[in-house]
Amino acid sequence: MGKTRNRPVKQHYVPQCYLRQFANKYRKAHHVSVFDRKEARTYKNNTQAVACQNYFNRIELDGMDPDALETAMSQFETNLAEALARINDARNLENEDDRAHLLTLIGLTALRNPDMRKNIRGIANDVGRMNIAARLQSEEIYNASVQEAKAEGALPDDYSVAYDEMKAAFEGGGFKIIIDNNALISIELQLLDHIMPLLHKRGWHLLRAPEGSGGFITSDRPFYLMWEDPAMRDGPLAPGLAMMGTDIYFPISPKLAVVGAFNVGNTVEDADEITVAVANSAMPDGADRQVYAPDHKFLYVRTREEKPRTGGQLISDKRFLRKA
Repeated sequence: MGKTRNRPVKQHYVPQCYLRQFANKYRKAHHVSVFDRKEARTYKNNTQAVACQNYFNRIELDGMDPDALETAMSQFETNLAEALARINDARNLENEDDRAHLLTLIGLTALRNPDMRKNIRGIANDVGRMNIAARLQSEEIYNASVQEAKAEGALPDDYSVAYDEMKAAFEGGGFKIIIDNNALISIELQLLDHIMPLLHKRGWHLLRAPEGSGGFITSDRPFYLMWEDPAMRDGPLAPGLAMMGTDIYFPISPKLAVVGAFNVGNTVEDADEITVAVANSAMPDGADRQVYAPDHKFLYVRTREEKPRTGGQLISDKRFLRKA
């Protein structure tokens, strides 16, 4: 389906209403300070132009508006914006509906981003190649699988690629497995249904930044999953959402952030500046490419033993640039 002038192009995988929490209003626009590890520079940009990708939410299905998901996301974000405003005003998570909107935001940012789509494509490619290799073990197995696929409607009736032709293409590298946006979006939404109960099972510890501090920062990957034990964070075992002993860190605004863990209650802490600085280190470490903040006044540090660094030092920090 062709692209029309009225259809949205830039579609956000990190909602704009969330990004605006970390922005300064300039006339009708909202600008954030962007720290870009790929370009090794910092600059101001409109929230409309960051953490987005052309047609990220576009669906190509007969009889369905290609922008149906984008429209649904816009409706959710309208409610989310109101929930975030109430959370920031109340400085607590006592409103269950507002907390539910926040957890949905956390789930969406955990799953719906370009890096996750790249990983899904890689997994699909590996699994697909193993599946095809199994079907190419012999001509009999291949022909039987083709007939089965035709019967199930997975292949058209006029499919006529012979075994030898398929085997030569597969072994010669002239074979490409493509997973389209429809399949990626379907997988993301299925995974979201799976992880939301896990998010609701966690207790959420609210961190409140001190007045006058540089506050919390965010990134194009604001969801950050880590081991609760710092000694395990540099180890070979990756944390999982369903694993005990794991923490989820998520900044809400420069004033607020949350840490979610199993077997704890919902609590509140008035954090000091060093706690905020330690929390901020998660965003440069976990960012795909960009970190966002209202300005350069924030502090970040990996451990309490280190001397905190300022936002103005981030773009020259080799630990930040090294991931590029």
